[in-house]
Amino acid sequence: MIATDLSIIPVDKAEFCVLDVETTGLSPSYNNIIEIGIIKVSGLKVTDSYHSLVNPQREVPYYITQLTGITSDDVYNAPFFEDIANEVADFISGHIIVGHNLSFDKSFLRKEFAACGKDVLSNHDVCTLRIARRLYPMLKSKSLGSVCHHLGVNNLSAHRALGDAKVTARILVKMISELKENYGIHYADELIKFQKLERKD
Repeated sequence: MIATDLSIIPVDKAEFCVLDVETTGLSPSYNNIIEIGIIKVSGLKVTDSYHSLVNPQREVPYYITQLTGITSDDVYNAPFFEDIANEVADFISGHIIVGHNLSFDKSFLRKEFAACGKDVLSNHDVCTLRIARRLYPMLKSKSLGSVCHHLGVNNLSAHRALGDAKVTARILVKMISELKENYGIHYADELIKFQKLERKD
């Protein structure tokens, strides 16, 4: 559970839900989620996971299938987001949510939750892309693949929601260790503040 005051929660004891979504396109105004994966991290250890394909109520574009391997047939019998909305909301409740370019994932989740009459994304959040821009200004690209390569994390299921969530959880743990050692980040509120500092690139 997240206390109101994150300044009393050691960053290595905090509870995170690291999430990733695959979608039919880049704009939440015109596109929908086709897959969601969430990795729960507590005490810097993976403790649980959640995964579901999602029926977007439209065809999956060819280029998305080329990128993700997910076809229209794969999601035809999958639940609609409204069918899993309560499960997702319950799973992330009380946790700091994390993602790589988290604003993208949150924009789609907000859209999908709003369509169900829910407003549940009031969680504190951490974006590993924003942290990477501070920690690794020498990297030409701060993409998930580039950061994983830099940190020696293999992603065997790139562009699949659960696979990307798993490696994002791993880079989060590595980043927290580096932030503790080199930047004196010891509490959850300090981690959240760090990502908001002016980036170096």
